[in-house]
Amino acid sequence: MSKVTLTAIVPLLLLAFISLPNYAKSVTNNEYQAVVDTAYNYFNAAANGDQQLLAKAFDLEFGHVKMITTNKDTGEESIRTLTLQEFAGFFKKATEDTWHGNILSVDIVDDKMAMVKLDFKTSKSHYIDYLVMYKRDNNWRIINKTFVAK
Repeated sequence: MSKVTLTAIVPLLLLAFISLPNYAKSVTNNEYQAVVDTAYNYFNAAANGDQQLLAKAFDLEFGHVKMITTNKDTGEESIRTLTLQEFAGFFKKATEDTWHGNILSVDIVDDKMAMVKLDFKTSKSHYIDYLVMYKRDNNWRIINKTFVAK
């Protein structure tokens, strides 16, 4: 191929590429924001003792929380499971501490299931939460929460 042919073809290809409609838009952008909002609803509701906002974030019908507990006498670790309904009951009053929360990652599958890794600190503890969510009835809800505390 001659230089003249390449010189004529390259600009035409670039022009064709630039003028194509943009089909690479994110189809989960709205879902991503809804998932993030649900995670922060939980965080803010717990910090402020807001039971209505917790009910909006948690799937109170089916959800559970799992946590590592240590027997004070034996030092043996076990896993404690509570319903999210029971867990929500721990947050009836606003905290006096300042909490700082940061979402570390979000993974959404088929716009129906999501996992959020949430890092948050209080004056007493540092938590890493994994929040698993399902979208049911067009709303994202936390169905499972597991965490570690330092």
